[in-house]
Amino acid sequence: MKLSENNIKLIFGLKLKQLRQDKGLSLSELAKKSSLSTSYLNEIENGKKHPKSDKIAALATALDVSYDKLVSLKLTKNLAPVSELLESNILEQLPLDHYGIDVHKLLLQISHAPLQLSALVSTLIEMAKSLELSENNFSKTAIRTYKELNDNYFHDLEEAVNKFYRKIKFDYKPPVKYDVLLKLLTEEFNYVVKEDSIPELHEFRTIRGINIPNGKNKKLLINSRLRNSQKAFIIGKEIAYNYLNISDRTQIYSDMRLDSFDELLNNLRSSYFSTALIIGRQALIKDLEVFFKKKNFDDKFLLSLLPKYNVSAEMLFQRITNLLSKYFNINVFFFHRFNAENNSDKFRLLKEIRLNTKENPGGYQITEHYCRRWQAVNIIKELADLQQKGKDFNTPITRVQKSEFINSGNEYLTISIAKVSTLLENTNYSVTLGFLMNDELKQKIDFVGDPGIAKKMINDTCERCQLTDCKERIAEPKAYEKKIRFEKLEDALKEIIKKETE
Repeated sequence: MKLSENNIKLIFGLKLKQLRQDKGLSLSELAKKSSLSTSYLNEIENGKKHPKSDKIAALATALDVSYDKLVSLKLTKNLAPVSELLESNILEQLPLDHYGIDVHKLLLQISHAPLQLSALVSTLIEMAKSLELSENNFSKTAIRTYKELNDNYFHDLEEAVNKFYRKIKFDYKPPVKYDVLLKLLTEEFNYVVKEDSIPELHEFRTIRGINIPNGKNKKLLINSRLRNSQKAFIIGKEIAYNYLNISDRTQIYSDMRLDSFDELLNNLRSSYFSTALIIGRQALIKDLEVFFKKKNFDDKFLLSLLPKYNVSAEMLFQRITNLLSKYFNINVFFFHRFNAENNSDKFRLLKEIRLNTKENPGGYQITEHYCRRWQAVNIIKELADLQQKGKDFNTPITRVQKSEFINSGNEYLTISIAKVSTLLENTNYSVTLGFLMNDELKQKIDFVGDPGIAKKMINDTCERCQLTDCKERIAEPKAYEKKIRFEKLEDALKEIIKKETE
């Protein structure tokens, strides 16, 4: 069991308190027997201090236990849930301090909890293990919830971008090119930027950049394989870290894990700042007003925004989600990013935002198969087919569809863009925006009534779908069939009970 210094202090304190109570001693009585102060013992039991060897020996003598038993990290049965929590690293991933929760006090409460609660804690831990949750999954979920609670719009960061532009006397006009941002970073924040220092090795294929802090002479290494729009985004994030005075940050730009919730939160803030820096709020609002007023879905207009702002499809869609609720009163939508290797039937949901909607395909990603009628999935497969036929690999494609969830009956207007991945070989990705089809949306987006937009019935996963004639199905509806069996059994039991009580 590999534990942090803080957790070792906590375990020792819990063991000391339990042994003291088992002996029927008060803190003052133990203090007298061990020749240690009551306040010092209180700090030990609360996990704030760890005594030196001579004091541990004094405590062991006072409690009539061996030295080795007292310092052992093995906890007794009633403290097992605490031990399991510490071993699972779940507490390291939960941003409890950001919600005003003292981890030590929480664990102390669990240590005194009745067996029923202890059993619940153990069960939740086992569920997390069996689902093979990634190390950052809890923190990423917390970040997503944080964005959703703020309608994915952060006024302080929008204002920070405006103040930065005023400070450097920059007259915003898209596109904000990579060279312009590079000049800002080097001149305003004394950076040296190098594009030839990241090794061309397999291990570095997904590393977009590396920040090297070195006092006043900071360096940023950028992967030369990136497109200019991606390089511009990284430069924008470095500007954000410096202008916003963010020090708790990761040094590597990649999809690898971050070390803490604070790093994830600061990564969110720097990403938002960079995107807002490159895609001006007022400019995009005007373009969206034009786009939404079109009577028919205009894929060419949508794709023209990528070079206009010098951005990736994901940056564009993420920026749109920032503005939908605040400026267009569109309050129910989702955003997804999927990745898939060519000739593979595995689709990975990498990013997700859900605003006021419970549709949740991400909740089934580990054990079940996404519905293949999802436009986000189909457009990746379509792009792969086009690539096999010799089409330009770098040409993005966009599609629109009306998607009705079979189980809930909710219908969404879904817009997707698919493109080849820059750093991942033989891999395509898609980004999708889904808007709930309600009266408000019909008033805001005119092409909702476009007769050329096809409609499909969809579901969360194959396992939960009752459609019998689905050509796209790749897994049996086991979860749905199990649900039906239980419903039939429940009805039969009610009938038996009713008959026997008449």
